Amino acid sequence: MNIFCSAATFAAGSGLALEVYLQGPMLAGGKFFFVDAFNVYLAVLTSFVSMTTAIFSRRYMRREREHGRVGHIRMRFYHAMFQLFIFAMLLCLLTNNVGVLWIAMELATLSTVLLVSLYRTPTAIEAAWKYFILCGVGIAQALFGTVLLYFAAEKVLGEGGDALLWTNLKQSQRTARAYGNLSLAFVFLMVGYGTKVGLVPLHNWLPDAHSEGPTPISAVSFRASSEHRPLCPCQVQGSCRRLYPDPSCGRHHDGFRNPFDTCRGFSLLRQKDIKRMFSYSSIEHMGLRPLAFGLGAPWRPSALCCICSFIVWRNPRYFHGGTCLSNASDAGDG
Repeated sequence: MNIFCSAATFAAGSGLALEVYLQGPMLAGGKFFFVDAFNVYLAVLTSFVSMTTAIFSRRYMRREREHGRVGHIRMRFYHAMFQLFIFAMLLCLLTNNVGVLWIAMELATLSTVLLVSLYRTPTAIEAAWKYFILCGVGIAQALFGTVLLYFAAEKVLGEGGDALLWTNLKQSQRTARAYGNLSLAFVFLMVGYGTKVGLVPLHNWLPDAHSEGPTPISAVSFRASSEHRPLCPCQVQGSCRRLYPDPSCGRHHDGFRNPFDTCRGFSLLRQKDIKRMFSYSSIEHMGLRPLAFGLGAPWRPSALCCICSFIVWRNPRYFHGGTCLSNASDAGDG
């Protein structure tokens, strides 16, 4: 059932991508959903990761059940949370409302916390709590940034839910009268969603969550979600520049990234566990993408290619590494 649902999602995403290619950007559900070339590209990649991970997890989780690491109830719980996480990711990508985007991010966080602690070992529970606390703080800051963005946007777009629609924010060419609120909103959104991304120095939760969760969950949650994470700060940055036509938002973005870009690779050299090595490699890649988006339009195709190549080439290696660790653990138990 998990494979069938993921395959159906991938087929639907591919059909949606074809429709966007033929007809261009579109609105659906009374302006609740907005689909353009950027987010449908990320949605197709997310559904592809979901399908391939579901295929891999069938054999992997069956082996985990045979060795007593998970029971029947936890297997059912795993599949339910897997699909709930993918739903939250796709809602995050396709929604047209900044507030709903925040809700989808919170739903993805909660489902991932439950999946990281699936084995119920002390280290897994510790990693899940660390993930929950740190990402909870980040999501709270993103909520405050969303509120500030609304206060700035309503002065241009008027009161009501329409002030939080991406399409309205992108189309507005009038200058906001609350520059301070808008700049502050961007800072809170960047730091809040940057914590969820795992940008240095807000990445402390990610290596533990990578190493303690099941391999399929590490693959889908920290690979698929690595695709939607650039969407939040990049769309906010574009909207801020339309409401407040000044390059300061881009300077905030690049200034936040540049001092820490050189620190990521050095942490990778100190790791011994293969999952933690993969996690620091993910941190490095996820730091390069926002930097490329922040540098401007000429660098954005490179960021999109980086996302695609990261998924296509890294996931099979991650599956193989997780399988080797599982086999080694079984040999040690034997």
